[in-house]
Amino acid sequence: MNSAPAVADSQAARFISTVRWEDLPEVVTRRAALCLVDTVAAMLAGRAAQSARIAADLAGAWWGSGEAHLLLDGRRVGAAGAGFANAVAANAVDIDDVGIYTWGHPGAQVVPAALALAEQHHLDGRGLLTAIVTGYEIAFRAGRCVNFEASKVAAAERTYRGCGSWGSVACAAIASQVLGLDETATRHALGIAEYHSPDLPLMRDLDAPAMVKHGVGPGVVTGFLAAELASRGFTGIPASIDLEQFRDFARDLGSGYLLPHGITWKRFSSCAWTHPALLAVEALLASCEIRPDMIANVLIETYPDAARLGTHLPATTEEAQFNLAWPVAALLVDGQLGPAQVLDARLGSEAITALARRIEVRVSGELTRLYYLSEVNDPDGKDAAIVTITLRDGTVLSSGLTENVLYPEPGWGETEIGEKFRWLAAGHVTAAAVNDLLSRLLDVATLPDVSALMTDLASFLLPAE
Repeated sequence: MNSAPAVADSQAARFISTVRWEDLPEVVTRRAALCLVDTVAAMLAGRAAQSARIAADLAGAWWGSGEAHLLLDGRRVGAAGAGFANAVAANAVDIDDVGIYTWGHPGAQVVPAALALAEQHHLDGRGLLTAIVTGYEIAFRAGRCVNFEASKVAAAERTYRGCGSWGSVACAAIASQVLGLDETATRHALGIAEYHSPDLPLMRDLDAPAMVKHGVGPGVVTGFLAAELASRGFTGIPASIDLEQFRDFARDLGSGYLLPHGITWKRFSSCAWTHPALLAVEALLASCEIRPDMIANVLIETYPDAARLGTHLPATTEEAQFNLAWPVAALLVDGQLGPAQVLDARLGSEAITALARRIEVRVSGELTRLYYLSEVNDPDGKDAAIVTITLRDGTVLSSGLTENVLYPEPGWGETEIGEKFRWLAAGHVTAAAVNDLLSRLLDVATLPDVSALMTDLASFLLPAE
């Protein structure tokens, strides 16, 4: 393997090129296994989305036969194709995890990338989990760099770069580690990935939701491309994570792991900015009987980013996920908000549509102040909403201030992740295989070859809807 020219010191590249399974604390590796289960569940749920079908078709056309499986239909394609298409599926119904400092979804890129390379290179379970930990730890820090300026702006019109922008760097880290690149080549891979990363003007997708979403598929491909180029001597700029301005973000790599407290897993199939309002509705539903026909109107008080999601009636699943009125109305009508409530088949629901028309969204100055504090990790900050439901008989029900606690996610362990996996896997793999797959994913560290697990998973797939 060619070695790229010498470059300056990089804590990130040193961590990526030297970390080993034996170095990782058990709390970190167990958390990584839970992330694996959660993201595989999201990939299975995403099979029902048209975006996942299109991505899988393209992967088959562009990357042909290979050693990694598409979870849409079990075909084998090249690793880049599997990583691309499975990432799109993982994010397709917005039930995938959210990561600290990223303003987005690390698992939807990290896990499909690591799985594809694990299949291609026949990694054992420990190798897979090491790659997953590496991807998350770099994602948290790369995301913090990429959106550093946005996080300091307290304004309704601020912009973010979507997940594939920093995810490219995380996926380059995974690929560099699996390919065995040395520290110098790894540093170049990170720089190549960031330089070529998609721009992803995320707020424009909120205003006009489309299948592009968070750009997770292109993020995986860019990361793989960067590592392959670096392995051949191609050079890149210093990645942001290596710049003096951001050096403090990377100093604890290898000693201070963010993964144990830096992930929030989702129960709702919608943008995380809707979750405070959804939690408020859940609390109201738990406290008293509220039937949709009893409701005169609903007022949601929130902050600008959530309000920007709007109340327009969705025509596509992407519009339903990047929406505030539809998820709240669906939860009030159906009692849950999962993939079924945001997929195309449910968008014609007369009951949800009628209730969504009676929902008003209002920006609150106090909730805005608390939200912007939370964005810079101020302990007084809160990601919160207030929902007020007025019944037709004049009764007014208020949730009061309801907070969505993000990091650390309270109360999630193997039991909760297992319940989510069973919920999302139902209808996508044979019923008899669900518990076996869950057990093997949770105990992935004991597997001698991850490709055997993925082959079995592919064989258990039911036809995509």
